[in-house]
Amino acid sequence: MAIRGPVNPNKQPVELNRTSLYLGLLLVFVLGILFSSYFFN
Repeated sequence: MAIRGPVNPNKQPVELNRTSLYLGLLLVFVLGILFSSYFFN
């Protein structure tokens, strides 16, 4: 428990934010493609 430093808590939220950001971008990209195909048809 003593090995736990201030680096881990700071690193985890950044990774979570990065993954959520990438997931959000991917979701928006897929939704945009779906909506564009829906409107073109």
